[in-house]
Amino acid sequence: KRLMATEAQLITISSPSQTFVNLNGAIFRSAALEGPLSKVTSLFPGVGFGAAYKILQRIYKFGGQPVVLDRMTRLYGAEFDERFGHKTGRTLLSATSGSLIGIGEVALLPLDAMKVKAQTAPEQIKGRGVVDIFRSEGLALYR
Repeated sequence: KRLMATEAQLITISSPSQTFVNLNGAIFRSAALEGPLSKVTSLFPGVGFGAAYKILQRIYKFGGQPVVLDRMTRLYGAEFDERFGHKTGRTLLSATSGSLIGIGEVALLPLDAMKVKAQTAPEQIKGRGVVDIFRSEGLALYR
C-alpha cells in the first residue's frame, strides 16, 4: 500500500543505492532513518491498541460467558427447563448468556476506535496517553 501511494519515482536503474534510499523512505516514511525496531513498529501503527482490544475482548468473552451461564442456570435453569424442555432450555440459557456478554462488549469498542485512529490519523494521538485520550475524546470514541 505504501509503495502504491508513493508518487515519487522509486527505482533508479543507474543507482541501486538511490533505489534503496527511495524504497526505504517510501516503506518506512518518518522511521526511515531510525533503527530496525522503530522501522518494524512503523509498519504496524495501532498494534498496541489492537492487541489490548483483542486480548481484553477474548478474556471478557470466553471468561465471562461461562460465569454468566452458571449464574443464569442457578437462577433460571429450572424455569427454562420447565418451559422449553431440558435440551432446548439449556441451549436458550447458553444463547442468552452469550447475548448478554455480546451486549457488554460495547464497553471495549473505544480501544478499537483508538486502534483505527492510530492507523489512519496517528498525529491525533501521538504523545498522548490512553487516559488523556479517553478524557478528551469521551463518548466520541463510540462514533
